[in-house]
Amino acid sequence: MSVKFTLDAKDIELLEPKLQRISDQSEKVLNEILHEFGLETVMSRITDLIPVSNIDKKHAKSSNPLRNITFNLGFEVLPKKPYAYLVFPDKALGTSQGNAAKEFMVQGLESSTNLIMDKINEEIDKLIKEEF
Repeated sequence: MSVKFTLDAKDIELLEPKLQRISDQSEKVLNEILHEFGLETVMSRITDLIPVSNIDKKHAKSSNPLRNITFNLGFEVLPKKPYAYLVFPDKALGTSQGNAAKEFMVQGLESSTNLIMDKINEEIDKLIKEEF
């Protein structure tokens, strides 16, 4: 169970006029925004959506349960090994069968996408203004 954020061809096409103006910095800038702001935003949103059971124990929600893998123009967020059980409430499997799937991984990613794209546009606009 994981979610991936990547800039696809459509995203790049929409950003292309701006990226051309900072061409020598564009890939570096995009990766910095994605690997810092993007990851932080997505991981925070996913964690906020993780359900807490009634069982008296240390819960994933308050335990920094996620890890990430970064790659060029994207990243992947997945649970750390001790929290692999999060797949059950996320997908309504195993002991969560019969319950509605929580889908907190996908919802966390989807609720972050516009924020990430806004941040990319904002940071690129700043760089363009600095050049002129």
